[in-house]
This record gives sequence, structure tokens and C-alpha cells, in this order.
Amino acid sequence: MGHPLDFIVFGVPRSGTKALVHALNLHPHVYCAEERFHFRADHSRIIFPDTFLDASYGSDEEARKKIKHISNELARKGEITHAGNKLPRYYFALHRINRELPALKNIWIYRSPYGFIQSWNRRELDRQKGQWPAGQVGLFGLLELFCCIEACISLNKDVLVFPYEQGLNRSVEPTLQSLEFLGVDPGLYPREHFERRQLPKHQDGSHRLSLKDYEEALLATLEIKELDAILHQKRSVRLREVAVPLRDYLRSVASVLPRVIDEAFAACDNRATASYGRTYVRRNREELSGLLKLANGSKTLANFQRFGPYQWLKSLYVQRWALKKRLTTSPGKGKIT
Repeated sequence: MGHPLDFIVFGVPRSGTKALVHALNLHPHVYCAEERFHFRADHSRIIFPDTFLDASYGSDEEARKKIKHISNELARKGEITHAGNKLPRYYFALHRINRELPALKNIWIYRSPYGFIQSWNRRELDRQKGQWPAGQVGLFGLLELFCCIEACISLNKDVLVFPYEQGLNRSVEPTLQSLEFLGVDPGLYPREHFERRQLPKHQDGSHRLSLKDYEEALLATLEIKELDAILHQKRSVRLREVAVPLRDYLRSVASVLPRVIDEAFAACDNRATASYGRTYVRRNREELSGLLKLANGSKTLANFQRFGPYQWLKSLYVQRWALKKRLTTSPGKGKIT
């Protein structure tokens, strides 16, 4: 018999959400799909397994591949008592989705910006492979981290924080704690399988690209190591355990956040960031409202917002009209021919 979605997994992109899903899915009674549903979908209408396998719920080629993959995976498992979906940017709609599903469990995997910024930059450099848009550099990942923090601490329910480094590279314990948080028996988990296959399989690889000087300065000014000390513990923690120091941290950096964002984007040598930033804000204006409020005063974010869909078209029209005027004005007369 079908049942509603039980949990979601999220975290800033390039934070190990996929590896965490693979770890959770080793449990015989847990299944988490990989980005089967978008955060803008009405999650109250999702029923496992029916909606997971419904071809009308996303009918493009990618959706069909996901349905086939899910079907094959479910055929290899037994009874699924806890079903979830993984999508890194769930924090963009965390409040709405939890209103749609009051019993939903939330798992947030936290990775330090010292790791994911490098990973974003590497992906952006490889954009010719079709993996990443031009201009989507690690600075945007840092902005999203603050979106995620703001969404989680303002949510009126608990969130489990899974530590990237400890949980994916060193120990099975954070995964067992996540399963206990979901309400399944950790005793049924194949620890030996995890330790033999999962830990060696996960490789960071961020060492291939070093942080730039302005990125190092940004993270130092924002005291990210203090944030890491709060969230990157040796075990999975309930957000309520760290909510007070996390709020204190946000208050401590609030006054410098607009300035350091502006300085970092000004120092960034990737010219495509401005174009990507305008598209980014235009597509996610509502979802970014928490960040825009937190970083109020940032000229960079103000410029990104200034070019909404209508303003952008108007600006393009004005630029084209001005160009046409220059090309069609008769020399010496100043009139348009």
C-alpha cells in the first residue's frame, strides 16, 4: 500500500548528497530517490511507490531514465517502510514542503565551504562538458549556504545535520544516527558493506583546485572555521542542539556580509558571473528572499535583482535602440535617417 514521502535529503550542491543517498539505501527498508521531484512540486501529492514510477510525473527523457532506474532498484529491495527524495536545493522551499507534509523528516548534509567552493569552481571550468552553467562559481554556493542556514533555523521543527567529512570519509556512525532519526532499525544496517564499499568509494577530489586569495579572504572574514566547528562534528546532530551558536554566528557576520560579498564578486575574474547572477536571481527571486534580507545592502545582489524579467527586456530594448540611433544618424546633422 502506498504512503506519503517520509523524508528529504538536501545540502548545498557538491556537498555529498548523492553519496549520502547511497549510504542510506543500503538499509533494507529505506529507499531515497535521486532528484525524482523538484522542490517546486506539490509534495503532498507524492505517494510511494506510485508517484515515483508515474511516467506522467515528468515525461522528458531524463524522467523516463529515472523511473527505469528506480524500478530496477526497488525490484532488488524488500519492503520499503521509509521513502525519500534527495534534492540539494530543498532549502529553497523548506517551509512550504514541510507545511505540505507535517510529518516529513529533514536531513541536511553539511560540507565546509572550504571544500564545496573548490568543487563548484572545478565544475564551472568543465562547463564545456555540459555539467555546469558559465559563471556558476563557488561564490554562489556560499550564498546558498546562508540560504540553507536561514531556512533551517527558522523551520518550526527539528532537522538532522549530517557531517560530510566524518560521515562519508571516516565512520558509519553518522549514517546509523540518520537511520535512527528516520525511525528505522539501525541494527539491520549492513555495517560491513558500508565500511568495505562506501567509505573507500567516496573521494573528495577538491585538492585538484586551490582556493583563490579573495576566496580565502572571504572565508576568513566570515569566520567559516567557527561555522565548521558548530556543524562539522564527529556525529550527526539535531539542529536544536546547535541552534543557539548557529544564530549567534549569523548575528556576528550579518554586519560584514554585504561588504564581503561585494568585495569577493568584484575580485572574481570570471566575467560570466554577472550574467549568471542576473539569471539566477530572476529564476529564484522568491526562494532567495531570506538571503536577500540577510545580505541587505550588498550592491552585487542589488544589481542582480535590478534586472528582473521585465527590466531585462526593457534594458535590452534601450540598448538596441541606442545602437540603432548611432548607426542611422547622419554625420553632422544629428538626425535619424
